[in-house]
Amino acid sequence: MIYLTQWHHRLTYEEINEMFPQLISEIVNNEYIGFILVRSSQKGDMAIGKNGIYYLDSGEIEGQNPLEGFGDNIAKHLKRNSTFKYTPDILVNSFYDAENDEVCAFEELIGSHGGVGGSQSEPFILYPSDWIVPDEEIVGAENIYKLLKTNLENIKESSKIDK
Repeated sequence: MIYLTQWHHRLTYEEINEMFPQLISEIVNNEYIGFILVRSSQKGDMAIGKNGIYYLDSGEIEGQNPLEGFGDNIAKHLKRNSTFKYTPDILVNSFYDAENDEVCAFEELIGSHGGVGGSQSEPFILYPSDWIVPDEEIVGAENIYKLLKTNLENIKESSKIDK
């Protein structure tokens, strides 16, 4: 995450390019970078890769899809992350190596804390078969919390009835 802390707001793609003309292109063209997320004042949220841009608000892709291989819901996750109060000016994600099914972590971990790509992007929850679980894929920790809280309430209610 790159925060340009001299400013008190999240800088837009246009502002960054005006003040630091080479910054975005140099980051994106680094061999270890898969894509970056920035917000454009004109085009909304953009995932930018070496050979293309995914305009998250419209779903339009210019050139090669920079999110290819990062999972079916990556666009939803990036749009969600972009709504956070403290979203960085530039969110950086490493590359995904499809041959080895791995991402390049920026820290010494297995997988990538907060990153996406590979099998780490396929979480699971083991839960009792009588739980109420939505049919659509769950996106975001707050929705996991809601799922757990709802089912905990159901367990409490059913234990009251059993008594």
